[in-house]
Amino acid sequence: LPSHGPRWPLDRENGGYTVTDPATHRVWHFADRTDDLAVLEQIDDRNGNWITFEYDAEGTPLAMISSGGYHVRVTTEASRVTALHLAATGEELKRYAYTDGHLTEVINSSGRPLRFTYDEFGRVTAWTDTNDRGYTYEYDDQDRCVAEGGTHGHMTLRLSYDGRDPDTGLRVTTTTTAEGHTRRYVVNDACQIVVETDPLGAVTRFERDRYHRLLSRTDPLGHRTAFHYDESGNLLTLTRPDGREARAEYNELGLPVKVVNADGTVVRQTYDDRGNRTSVTAPSGQTTHFTHDEAGHVTSVTDPLGHTTTIVCDRAGLPLQITDPLGATTRYERDAFGRPVTVTDPTGVVTRLEWTVEGHLARRTAADGSTESWTYDGEGNCTTHTDPIGGVSRFEYTHFDLLTARTGPDGVRYEFAHDLELRLTRVTNPQGLTWDYEYDSAGRLITETDFDDRTLTYTYDPADRLTSRRNALGEVTRFEHNELGQVIRKDAAGRVTTYAYDMTDQLAEAIGPDDTRLTLLRDRFGRLRSESVDGRTLTYTYDEMGRRTGRTTPTGATTTWSYDAAGRRTGMVASGRSIDITYDPAGRELTRRIGETVTLEHTFDPLGRLTTQSVTGTGDRAVQHRSYTYRDDGNLIGIDDRLSGSRRFDLDATGRVTAVHAANWSETYAYDAAGNQTTAHWPSSHPGADATGPRDYVGTRITRAGNVRYEHDALGRIILRQKTRLSRKPDTWRYEWDAEDRLTSVTTPDGTRWRYTYDPLGRRTTKLRLEQDGDAVVERVDFTWDVRTLCEQTTTSIDLTNPVTLTWDHRGLHPVAQTERITDADAPQEEIDCRFFSIVTDLIGTPTELVDEHGDLAWRTRSTLWGTTSWSANSTTYTPLRFPGQYYDPETGLHYNYFRHYDPESARYLTPDPLGLVPAPNPTTYVRNPHGQSDSLGLAPECPRGKNGRGTYDFREPNPNYPPDEGAAAAMRSAPIGGNIDCSEIAEYILREGGGRGNIINFTMRESSAINIPEDAGRIVTEYRYHDVYTDGRYVYDPAMSSEPIPYGDYERAIRLENPGKKLIIQDGGYSGPLW
Repeated sequence: LPSHGPRWPLDRENGGYTVTDPATHRVWHFADRTDDLAVLEQIDDRNGNWITFEYDAEGTPLAMISSGGYHVRVTTEASRVTALHLAATGEELKRYAYTDGHLTEVINSSGRPLRFTYDEFGRVTAWTDTNDRGYTYEYDDQDRCVAEGGTHGHMTLRLSYDGRDPDTGLRVTTTTTAEGHTRRYVVNDACQIVVETDPLGAVTRFERDRYHRLLSRTDPLGHRTAFHYDESGNLLTLTRPDGREARAEYNELGLPVKVVNADGTVVRQTYDDRGNRTSVTAPSGQTTHFTHDEAGHVTSVTDPLGHTTTIVCDRAGLPLQITDPLGATTRYERDAFGRPVTVTDPTGVVTRLEWTVEGHLARRTAADGSTESWTYDGEGNCTTHTDPIGGVSRFEYTHFDLLTARTGPDGVRYEFAHDLELRLTRVTNPQGLTWDYEYDSAGRLITETDFDDRTLTYTYDPADRLTSRRNALGEVTRFEHNELGQVIRKDAAGRVTTYAYDMTDQLAEAIGPDDTRLTLLRDRFGRLRSESVDGRTLTYTYDEMGRRTGRTTPTGATTTWSYDAAGRRTGMVASGRSIDITYDPAGRELTRRIGETVTLEHTFDPLGRLTTQSVTGTGDRAVQHRSYTYRDDGNLIGIDDRLSGSRRFDLDATGRVTAVHAANWSETYAYDAAGNQTTAHWPSSHPGADATGPRDYVGTRITRAGNVRYEHDALGRIILRQKTRLSRKPDTWRYEWDAEDRLTSVTTPDGTRWRYTYDPLGRRTTKLRLEQDGDAVVERVDFTWDVRTLCEQTTTSIDLTNPVTLTWDHRGLHPVAQTERITDADAPQEEIDCRFFSIVTDLIGTPTELVDEHGDLAWRTRSTLWGTTSWSANSTTYTPLRFPGQYYDPETGLHYNYFRHYDPESARYLTPDPLGLVPAPNPTTYVRNPHGQSDSLGLAPECPRGKNGRGTYDFREPNPNYPPDEGAAAAMRSAPIGGNIDCSEIAEYILREGGGRGNIINFTMRESSAINIPEDAGRIVTEYRYHDVYTDGRYVYDPAMSSEPIPYGDYERAIRLENPGKKLIIQDGGYSGPLW
């Protein structure tokens, strides 16, 4: 074993020697060729998988061959590699050129070289990529690099090695950027960094042993995390800054067999004699089992309930066939590179894929024959994308592959500027308006100024945690943190919220500025059992798999769920009414039967798009029927409705609706380059007709829509909306906001005042109508939330004899049922009367009809494209639900949308997006096309398919720059999931079972300096782990989020939605902020 450094054993064997990685048990075999030459002959693992290397008599490489069936031929000249070819096809992978023995060119399929230059000592002095972007190096007389930088000053550094630390006498290395910002590193005699000082003087300290294992890390505030290992280098204990420990025990192969988390919960694992995991037992005692083939590839996964998924792999471990517990099978055909060229879903639908030599997706042909295609530059950057209708998007790049411009199919262009440290500094929209970002010397965002010159400023503590945020009105929000970085106190311009946490590090209690108290009770496995807001309690139950099986609201409304072997919800009992759901093999809902009378049926086209929707009542009596037609790019272009007739939609090149055509009905819309409506028209008999006509703007702020006038404050929030009236005083609404951009009160045209309150998570908890001449409450509506979904409201009023409660049950973004109950004023769970309605929705989840238990229509809407809604005069019930996540307030005419309020007359929010430009290029408009997207939180566009149709995220199809790793995808699908499973263990499982081609990364949340919204559970922290996940660099494989690989950028956005109010830190502390 080495005396220092990683403890990888070195052993002699016949004619050579071996080096073994004890963590993976991979062995590198070297063969002696001459006295001064030993060549790598083979790499193998404990499952017998291998890669061999062939050489000629002089030791020149000839080929690489793997047990997975891959064979790469190596072409050489003068003992130097000049080309690589795939033997099966003869296709050239790379070629190489040399000058004076130095590698000077690497040429890929683009035909353009990556070039290297050298000095007379053979040191690399520069490289120039295939886009002619270069980087240079300078050295001192000890061959140490003393300067480096891009040709235009990007990432310029000067390095100094000769300093000494006055306290320890150890060496000091400093790096200084082109802007003069210096970082200081104290290096010990083992060449380990023991102290790092950032440009602002914040000091982080490290301890390592002689094997380079980290023993402790102490942040600039003195918070220390400690690590203890066994003799083999396995991590035995991790001690957190709060003193709590996590522990692990290992078997003789160095694999964890028992993990005790900091909260005391235990995960146990077993393995076969080759180190393949055969079972994992969750803290709850539930066990998932695995089987493997002779090469160690997973062949089956059996969950704790005995349901088995089977996997057939090729020799390389890539899935060829995956069959779920119900027999639904997905099949893959692969090319010589192992990339899928056809994917056949369980219904027989085939998608065909074509790839570049480098593995970038070049063309995708869908089952209907529609195609998309991509082109790339030599660095693998996507330069064009051609959509199924021929629209071309173009992308331009600069140094280090940074995106500098994006031009859409409609010619609209956005430009992006970066500083010398590659940080985004400016976004210029098509109107020439700019959004600017400034950073401190430590690289933290300290100011941002939006398109309308609204400036937000931020401050941090030495540990990079946000300590304050100041808005353009001078209002300051301040944050205090505990030793784990969790927010424990927030002061928003004098309104204080405090947070407390339980043993699982999850929020346990929060008390808001109005003494609003939120209490969260969890079981010992961390599952939420109850949630109380000011005494109104919502409770939950779960099954062995950690899936929710029951919910009881504060008024006693109970819902239960059941699941099939594939984990899909097949049964629901809501307020005593049963709902049964069936699916096709691809997991799409075919029928929903409500009780014995009402049935909702769906059909789909080969691309999975809804084509028909039918509602039948007693005796199969037709109640409603719709059919849908789509443009080749998937955008809706027609609806045929049994009750309201046909509607046709005109679309522009980007998929925005420009006109709606129907019998005795028409709507027209025009947009500017930034996506703002410039004109809008709909029938004058429909609500909101005052807002039809041209729109005027100052910057991005709307000032007029038809006969409606708007005023804004310095933060861009609408504070006045005024409708002109002939021969009388205009109707005026006045809005008041708090420091967190939440609407706190409104005064309506008749002088009525409404007040709104929120819980510590920013969810609206009450709306109160006040007495005309005082503060006495004459009407009160209490709201209850199921996490981020409104599930119940109770209205009490001097005009009502008894409270009236509406309870909603959802399936993802789609409401399924509404129960209306009249309860006893003195005993809220005592029911006086009850009515139940099934909810029929459109494509994205907006209610269109309510059907009673007899199969009769009780409510039916007519709506404009952007949500201005009327309903039939003979309706016998009503629902306030609108677009997914939106709730209609009659007193304002607005839709409450969790983090913002939406105005359907102007298709805009009343406040800018608290996530800035991250979700979309226009921070105030609604989604691009409301037929295919929604925004359930008022934060970011979502697709109704997101999270496999059950969640709220827009997870796109495979990223054109990189295909998913099928081995990892199969491991992800087979990984044990549930509320009791440690996600870090899942990541390790995918890394191991997926072939180890990627790595595990840790997503950490830092208090966002760019977000001005209520915090989620107080978890605005540094060192708060979303959880460890596996990635191949382009995709994230996280079964807790999706059953399919998620494009990296989409995963980041989903985490932001899960953790609003946080900046995303990935792995090495770099800030990631993808734009759209």
